[in-house]
Amino acid sequence: MKSFKELNSLEKRISESNKIISRYPSHIPIIVECDSRIGTLEKQKFLVPYDVSASHLLFSVRKQIKTDSSKAIFMFINKTIVCPTTMMSTLYENYLNNKIEKDGDKFLYVYLQTENTFGSTL
Repeated sequence: MKSFKELNSLEKRISESNKIISRYPSHIPIIVECDSRIGTLEKQKFLVPYDVSASHLLFSVRKQIKTDSSKAIFMFINKTIVCPTTMMSTLYENYLNNKIEKDGDKFLYVYLQTENTFGSTL
């Protein structure tokens, strides 16, 4: 499956994020992409309040994924694992101020991945 950036031009992403931010200034526009082993999401775009923790976002996303509830799912931003207790506002501000985020479309890109944390029974 193609990523959100591959499916949408930079101009379209910037326009869409600016529209979202102007309508909902106390919310964060987020794009969630999943590892193929997790399952698929019906939607990739999420809008979360600044005062929500990363674990709350993961809980909301997990409800939409059709996967085994015993699978451990980890959240990554810029290839760095996210602490579940971190507030989304902190993650978003750090992401926007990070030099790695070069295209400036103002979406927070979150990647979900699963790992065998207790070994595999295969």
